[in-house]
Amino acid sequence: MQRRELVTLLASAMATPPFAARAQTSGKRVRVAAFPDLFPQIASWFSAGMRDHGWMQGQNLVIEQTGTNTSELQLADAALRVVASKPDLIITVSTAHALALQRASASIPVVMLSSGYPVEAGVADSLSRPGRNVTGNSIYAGTGVWGKMLQLLKDAKPGVERVAVLWNYVVPAFPREEIEPCYAELELGARKLGMKLHIVEVTNSNELQGVFAEIDTAKPDALVLTSLWKSPAHLSVVTQFAVDRGLPTIIDVDWAPFGGISPLPLLSYGPVYENLARRAAASVDKILRGSKPGDVPIQNPDRFELIVNLATAKAISLSLPERFLLSADKTNE
Repeated sequence: MQRRELVTLLASAMATPPFAARAQTSGKRVRVAAFPDLFPQIASWFSAGMRDHGWMQGQNLVIEQTGTNTSELQLADAALRVVASKPDLIITVSTAHALALQRASASIPVVMLSSGYPVEAGVADSLSRPGRNVTGNSIYAGTGVWGKMLQLLKDAKPGVERVAVLWNYVVPAFPREEIEPCYAELELGARKLGMKLHIVEVTNSNELQGVFAEIDTAKPDALVLTSLWKSPAHLSVVTQFAVDRGLPTIIDVDWAPFGGISPLPLLSYGPVYENLARRAAASVDKILRGSKPGDVPIQNPDRFELIVNLATAKAISLSLPERFLLSADKTNE
């Protein structure tokens, strides 16, 4: 009896096509919700990645924007609204958003286009085997990006000693357990380079004038920016402040493809976001075809790019060393 039951179960499993096949043959559209809304360029890259795996927007796939701003940090209610719409999967852009979604539902799969330290944030058991309903990409965990950014500032302007850090990955959206590894890496990098750091946390753009006054008081030689800004316009206020003060500035993502930033930060050092979007699409495809998100490893970027904005260098009257320019992956005029 046991052997016959086993044969029957195996035959039944073999006769039942995977979710992807059922969706493609039955006309069912898979619903992927974006929380928060994706920038148009990121949405285009993600859609292209999904097409590579046979998922066609408007045919067997619907990607739904959910009306949430990237920098909105009151996430609990918004996450509950997204979960209540019962999508098949949710794509998101940070551990803060993933954590809010996981608190709202432990069953709907979540794939992160990018994240910081998902294990420390509490959304995954490990990078290699997340173990829960969240997987995707991590751009900070194990990459040493913060120390590298300080080194690049030093290479661009060898006399840099005092560095202000304008930090907007803040509690309560981002747990302190995730922020502390970033600060530890920054402090370690600063000690190795003989730098002094002044970290200023900013929750929203309404605080910027007070933040600028604090930075002026610290009299830094350079500025580190993080990438979670409400809009290109708000980031432009910050980069214009840096240009007005003659501060070399570095940010952890290349904003140029998304448009609307003027002036651009002098330097950006971060992953190739198109690659992140396509790798996230590959993770989504695995889940839609039957893999459990907890079994799909969280990946680090395949490469980082250094981009130098020469117009900003000119605006702050900085002559960049020739060897530094030759080390850049791209230069923007």
